[in-house]
Amino acid sequence: MHKSTLGFLVLISIVLTNCTSVNQFNKKLEQPIPAEQLQKDIDFTQRKLERYYPNLYGYISKEQLNYKFDSIRNVVSKPMTSKEFYFVISPVIASVRQGHMSMTPVSKRVSKKEAKRLKKSGDGPLSQFVFEWKAEKLYVVKSKSKKNKIEEGTEVVSVNETTPQLLFSKYRKSFTSDGFNSTFIRKSFGKRFSLFMTNEIGINDSLTYVFKKKDSLFTKVVSRNKPVVKATTVVKDSAKIVSKTPVDKAKLKKEKKLKRIYGFDATSKEYVKSLKVVPTDSSVAILKIKNFSQGRYYRVYDEFFDSIKKMNIRTLVIDLRDNPGGRVSDAVDLYSYLTDKEYTILQPAEVTSKTSMWKWGAFRSAPKLSYPFLAAAYPFYMGFSYFRTTKNDDGKYYYKLVGSRPQKNSPNYFSGKVYVLINGGSFSAACIVASSLKSNPNITFVGEETGGAFNGTVAGIMPVVQLPNSKIALRLGLMNIKTINQTDVDGRGIFPDKEIIPTLEDKISNKDPELEWILEDVKSKRQ
Repeated sequence: MHKSTLGFLVLISIVLTNCTSVNQFNKKLEQPIPAEQLQKDIDFTQRKLERYYPNLYGYISKEQLNYKFDSIRNVVSKPMTSKEFYFVISPVIASVRQGHMSMTPVSKRVSKKEAKRLKKSGDGPLSQFVFEWKAEKLYVVKSKSKKNKIEEGTEVVSVNETTPQLLFSKYRKSFTSDGFNSTFIRKSFGKRFSLFMTNEIGINDSLTYVFKKKDSLFTKVVSRNKPVVKATTVVKDSAKIVSKTPVDKAKLKKEKKLKRIYGFDATSKEYVKSLKVVPTDSSVAILKIKNFSQGRYYRVYDEFFDSIKKMNIRTLVIDLRDNPGGRVSDAVDLYSYLTDKEYTILQPAEVTSKTSMWKWGAFRSAPKLSYPFLAAAYPFYMGFSYFRTTKNDDGKYYYKLVGSRPQKNSPNYFSGKVYVLINGGSFSAACIVASSLKSNPNITFVGEETGGAFNGTVAGIMPVVQLPNSKIALRLGLMNIKTINQTDVDGRGIFPDKEIIPTLEDKISNKDPELEWILEDVKSKRQ
């Protein structure tokens, strides 16, 4: 047989096998799972939490949680689909009130061929918009598509006849904040709306929206936004030839380097870490940190604070709004530039045992190609984590984090006036920094209560566990990370000294009332 023919047959075989396995998976997903198998998933989930999850009873008693597990055991008395079971078990997980821990329903799979087609077809009808949930209504606050342009501030009345209110009611019990605050819930639903909607109606090439603007309703079919390929016309021998725009390799290389250093948010097309001087007052600078996950922070902060010193900045505004967190080491390093003395901002992280992180640490979220290298390094990781975990007199195990050891402040630390901007989207590592800075009397917080808790969170290493029968994904944290600076108001976020909550109109007109208040405060104090 000819090699090309053989190769073609192998390719067809792979494609057919992929399509068959995808079809089988999707068909099985719709089939009810026997009650006894779902009971095993409940037992599996409870065992995992009790064995690996520290501070499981921080916001709920053991008796209450056990009662909730027993209650759903009574409910699961007949076969259910994985999707139906998700709405039974996810509220129990949410009742623990730890925002990092979550359950994700199983979605239908698409074949490789279909995935390739969807990628070429461009942004879907949901991902073309940025949504915000405000006063029990859903609004478009940003339209990323020129083809399906929707005016900012337009209310979403329904999508394929499903209202946002119905979706919120259905999914509200499936997710939570850290503790008892409500600011994170609002922010979280706006971000998860597309995910919840896709879970309800699947992946579509077009959706029928009903919008409302100025008391007027209108319907619009939003289809995929196919990316436009830029081209130039070259005239040669009187014939027009369309060719691709020449790539400036030097410019492209520079852009990639900057994205690695400062991090890059592909959605907003902005750098994750940025510093700018206020145009109306050269003595005030704004340090915007969109997350603590991207960028080479050890290089960025040193560069930024060196610039702050050279520019003789007297007032620094640190913007942590909508910062979901990220690396603890990033947050700890930032703090070194905001204190004039040696510091320790974290307590050793509580874990459930000396070996509780062994199973998850090395292979979490790693590509399969890296498994051989990780396997070789795994024994060293095991020894490292084992000796950094100690058992205290209280009988609990604690892991020494970077921030739980004394750190030297940076020689480039900022000694001027600091304002910190926070809101319900400030979470995780952003709250670790905010909580630690709260003890400094020279720092003023502006905005609204953070979505993350003041006293800490359960996060660190966060493996995703799949329930054996329903295949629902459970993400759980393995470290109870607590700040040195604590508050008696447990289960709430960091409260601002000056509460300012932007209106929808502020958002639409690109007004920033929090920053405006800060600039007025700086001006009045200077006068």
